[in-house]
Amino acid sequence: MAEAERVLNEQIAGEGIVLLKNDDDVMPFSTDTTFSFFGRSSLKLVGNSLYETLLALGFPTDPGTTLKTAFKESGFGINETLWNFYESGNGSGYGLGVGSLNYGQDEDFSINECPLDVLEAEPGLLDSAKGTVPVFVWGRRVGEGRDMPRSMYNHADNPEDKAKSYLEPDTTELEILQYLNDNFDQVVLLVNSSAAMELGWTADYPNIKSIVYIPSAGNYGLYALADIFSGKVNPSGKTVDTFAYDASSAPAAANYGDFQYYDENGQPTAYNYISYKEGIYVGYRYFETRYEDVVLGQGNAGSYDYASTVLYPFGYGLSYTTFDWSNFKSSWNGDTCTITVDVKNTGSKAGKDVVQVYIQSPYTDYDRQNLVEKSAVQLVGFGKTELLAPGDSETVAVTFDREQLKAYDYMNAKTYILDAGDYYITVAHDAHDAINNVLAAKGYTTTDGMTTEGNADLSSTYTVMALDTNTFSTQTPTGVSITNRFDFARGDLQYLTRQDWEGTWPTTDGEVSDQVSTWSNEINGSDGGSYTYKKTVSADELAKLQSTDSLSPVDVSTITDTPVYHAKNGVTLAELRGRDYDDPLWNDLLDNLTPKDYQTVITLSGYGTIALDSVGKPYAQDFDAATGLLMGGTGMNYCGSIVLAQTWNQELAQRYGEMIGNEALTGGCVGWYAPAMNIHRLPYSGRNNEYYSEDSFLSGMMASASSRGAASRGMYTFIKHFAVNDQENHRGDGSDSAGNVQMGLATWANEQAIREIYLLPFEMCVTNDPITLNYVEEDGNGGYRNASRDFPAVTALMTSFNRLGCTWTGGCYPLITNVLREEWGFHGFVITDAAHTRPFMDAYQMIEAGGNAKLTNADSSTIPFTFEKDNAAHYHYGREAMHGILYAVANSKAMNGLMPGSTFTTPKTMAEKILIGIDVVGVVLILALGWFIYRGFRKWKRSAAEPA
Repeated sequence: MAEAERVLNEQIAGEGIVLLKNDDDVMPFSTDTTFSFFGRSSLKLVGNSLYETLLALGFPTDPGTTLKTAFKESGFGINETLWNFYESGNGSGYGLGVGSLNYGQDEDFSINECPLDVLEAEPGLLDSAKGTVPVFVWGRRVGEGRDMPRSMYNHADNPEDKAKSYLEPDTTELEILQYLNDNFDQVVLLVNSSAAMELGWTADYPNIKSIVYIPSAGNYGLYALADIFSGKVNPSGKTVDTFAYDASSAPAAANYGDFQYYDENGQPTAYNYISYKEGIYVGYRYFETRYEDVVLGQGNAGSYDYASTVLYPFGYGLSYTTFDWSNFKSSWNGDTCTITVDVKNTGSKAGKDVVQVYIQSPYTDYDRQNLVEKSAVQLVGFGKTELLAPGDSETVAVTFDREQLKAYDYMNAKTYILDAGDYYITVAHDAHDAINNVLAAKGYTTTDGMTTEGNADLSSTYTVMALDTNTFSTQTPTGVSITNRFDFARGDLQYLTRQDWEGTWPTTDGEVSDQVSTWSNEINGSDGGSYTYKKTVSADELAKLQSTDSLSPVDVSTITDTPVYHAKNGVTLAELRGRDYDDPLWNDLLDNLTPKDYQTVITLSGYGTIALDSVGKPYAQDFDAATGLLMGGTGMNYCGSIVLAQTWNQELAQRYGEMIGNEALTGGCVGWYAPAMNIHRLPYSGRNNEYYSEDSFLSGMMASASSRGAASRGMYTFIKHFAVNDQENHRGDGSDSAGNVQMGLATWANEQAIREIYLLPFEMCVTNDPITLNYVEEDGNGGYRNASRDFPAVTALMTSFNRLGCTWTGGCYPLITNVLREEWGFHGFVITDAAHTRPFMDAYQMIEAGGNAKLTNADSSTIPFTFEKDNAAHYHYGREAMHGILYAVANSKAMNGLMPGSTFTTPKTMAEKILIGIDVVGVVLILALGWFIYRGFRKWKRSAAEPA
């Protein structure tokens, strides 16, 4: 398996690394090239956190972790003098701060690059780079619990750097880059960060010929990077975020970071908030839409200039070869549209290409009157070619459904609508290419202000004759009506609308306080400082924040269930495998549970659920992470979600999930705390490395493929974090360094944005194509026979720390019951995010809202909930919670080898074996220490007794 793991991760890296710039076709390089890796970050690329953990524990490390190893083994020369300077010489004391400290309790985002004068003072060091190709490794860390600084006010030493964001190079880095630009004809910039970094400054350094973007590499991924440098692998990765010259040019930037509620007496509260005033205009949905409105001369678009705003559009990436597209066709079969285009390799090197399909929905008078917002282009499908030799062609076919043309109207129809008018469909190389093709189809050219000519031959139209407010107002296949569920989270906000860009441009929702921001806000003080934003919260709203109201409409006094425990009717979990969620036999099984079962499973299900003798349930281990199983697998560390998304290869995403499942079959893990699909609302998020993209559809496609792959091997995947959890600052994780308890970020957004941007990836996973579930069933003759059926690919989900409006997501009835369970038809296990030190994550609120268990494994005394066995509401909601968990486990690999009538024993996991080993070693050491003390004491007594 180890070889298969390595091959897979190298392929993900090879297809997911993006070539952003390659002037004069400098890359690829001959293997007789020697590289000089500049920058302290060159020693170990960020993103390989597992490497550090294994190294600290004394385990053998992946030989491909360093650039030096990978490039040398690939045939390149390495400037050993420079490498040794950074590794063990006078440059070894420099390097990036760790970023987030202890899951957000504090932060250290210092850059601390080794200055040029230190390099110059080292005899012969810079001379050693002569005759080599310099590669400057520009790294930036991310970290759970903290977002990247919008200003370096707390982390830099000089005023110029203090005013910069973490996405920009500081003066020390620029000084080195200037030296390289002045002394070398070819410089490569290797960007190692999960953020869409600000790269416009590279235009001032013309000898930076190539820019390569590698967010992370995982084990062995750097060999793929070396292969890209040599040309053995032709890069085919495409960006999954828009690279703006200035990240703060996005409308979301006005409301991101450190915002705190103050009470009516002017005192700071324990609650923080964030306002999504940009609505649906996230990433390319903003940049490309405003560009179109400038060209069309509509929407009060102002002086917006696309060419000086966006450097690399969404979906962009270079290759070492060229491709020609022709014979574009679109056809409809019922509600399914099939797009085909012929892709020919017209260059001299074998390579792969990505075909991206976008649609444009008409922006009508009805939309303007009812504040239904429309992006100028929207990704609805994509496909990737096989490896095409020079001269070879392939017809790429991509399908999408008519339903993807819908938009959510939260003001009038209060459901999904299909507007009347012409819908444009186009294939494109990136999002900007897409809108230019649409504009060309409308008759516009560069004389109208377009940045470049589009290709109308790569587009078609689809016409809807009348406004339709009915077809998509009911969820398929549940038949549940879709209507507004989140009016309570809208807030009293002015949301951005494309009918008036200038007039509705988001302003900061709050005023600057006198409290210096320890969460790295932008420079916002009149004195050049960085301060927390504040806003007064009314007493009524504060009471809502302090409450544990799930927003359930059910009156608990109407719940009259009669509790049943300890039935001992002989029904075991193995008999329920393969049965429907509402099969009557479930009631018999649930009757066997004990009050202790309820208490333990509901409150203590972190990293696994316990064995339950009462129903024949085995222990099931659950574990992180998005880059691979940290426990219960093989220890393999992969590139991560953003690199996987940059492959634009659904097959690879499914193979990744299958490999995780294969590793779990070896290591014992059953539930995978992944995939994670929150949105790159801005580049600053501390967990963008775990999430896929700024685009909801791309995120959903990749996550669906990986979750389906893992499920095919018997795992249940906890898709996360549900929902609208798109920044780390103040997310609700413990307390900060000053002891301030984080109480969950109050997130305000309108229903169109919530559904179209933030919920869509989850919906795509839940309504994903099914897997085949194998089980046994009674044959009618007293025996059993093998059977199989279609089964949902996703039966587990993790909620998030944050709040929708004032209500914690993990205890939000409209989110978990109304949308997830009723609209989407989800059955299974809903767990909280880590809940050890989060006082607002109430267990009863959770089960009342439709959740199942808390992700805790601490002593039960830390859980402020006692299951009351005679309480009808506790029993009613607790029974449903247990039902969902047991349903997920019954149809998972945890039941492998079990059938009705069998008994089970739970083998010790590797983690338990390690802990036992540690305990045994500890006992042996204590006994040995006691023996030596005893021997020493005896010897001392004998010596003391001898005559002088």
